[in-house]
Amino acid sequence: MDIRAMIRNLAAKVCVTLVCLSALPSCNNWLYEEEGDCSVYYHLRFRYDRNLKWADAFANEVSSVHLYAFNKSGVLVWQQEEQIDQSTAENYSMLLDLPSGDYRLLAWCGLRNDGEREESFAVSEARVGETRIEQLQCALNRQRDEYGAYSKKRLYRLFHGSLDVSLPSNDDGGSYDYTMYLTKNTNHIRVILQHLSGEDVNVNQFTFRIEDENGLMAHDNELLEDENITYRPWKLQNGEAGLGKDGTRAIIHVKGAIADLTVGRMMEKHREKMFLTITNQEGGTVARIPVIDYALLAKDYYEEEYKRTMTDQEFLDREDDYVMTLFLDENNKWISSYILIHSWRVVPSYVEIE
Repeated sequence: MDIRAMIRNLAAKVCVTLVCLSALPSCNNWLYEEEGDCSVYYHLRFRYDRNLKWADAFANEVSSVHLYAFNKSGVLVWQQEEQIDQSTAENYSMLLDLPSGDYRLLAWCGLRNDGEREESFAVSEARVGETRIEQLQCALNRQRDEYGAYSKKRLYRLFHGSLDVSLPSNDDGGSYDYTMYLTKNTNHIRVILQHLSGEDVNVNQFTFRIEDENGLMAHDNELLEDENITYRPWKLQNGEAGLGKDGTRAIIHVKGAIADLTVGRMMEKHREKMFLTITNQEGGTVARIPVIDYALLAKDYYEEEYKRTMTDQEFLDREDDYVMTLFLDENNKWISSYILIHSWRVVPSYVEIE
């Protein structure tokens, strides 16, 4: 074979080799190792739309994320904590630094706040390779006095979420997005006392408290057995409010006593445990009502307003801000047949009143 034939034969073999190499994925091709990223990225986004607006409020309400990953045996394999930058919260996601596989993800959001208030809740210490998912509980940071456990702080917003994920492997690299939906576990309750006669009410003449055994939450957000906790107001004031309505216009204005309290998760199964009690200066009971039952009296109004049907627990999870207006008679006793929840008048017909 002459020299020209040898060159042509060699050139043909080189071309065939290059064609075969180019057919390989770029991540395995030494000729293109500088091009592209062969890493696999898993991003977890968070969404808080379990509210009565049915809109995502994560960016406005969540201050921090504590995320835990458990393997199929329920053992902790990874955890991460991040503060939320409000300027970038709309597009926030957490990178899951995990190998491919199946995991149960668990999040407690709001354990770290903006630094203006003390932390309201704490999660038990978790150790990778040791802690099991059922051991990861979240507890209210409570205080104690001679009457027992209590909280009189404006609790910082707490959220819970969980998600099962299967993280795929990909030799070519890629990015995968997942979304975890959150449930809010804290509730603001404003109690307003007014005289039906229009007489002014002085807040200093009354004591307000809400009691429940709801200060300890399991990994699945169910309430665990706990001691009784007394929630006391973090703000008391005298304020002016309207009594009665003519269309959208209040027709009478009176001064009422206003108490603001923040409580932990409200559960339908705690109907017989969660009570609001109001007493006078002599210690006599002015009113004692089951909070869950009265909160649920407003559910029908929201279902009609938004044309949606909700279970009792779904409503309690979606509503996190209650205004209950109670009216007193001439003896400073609550008139149990008349109450405003938000701006709606409700007449209790089945609620047991003490």
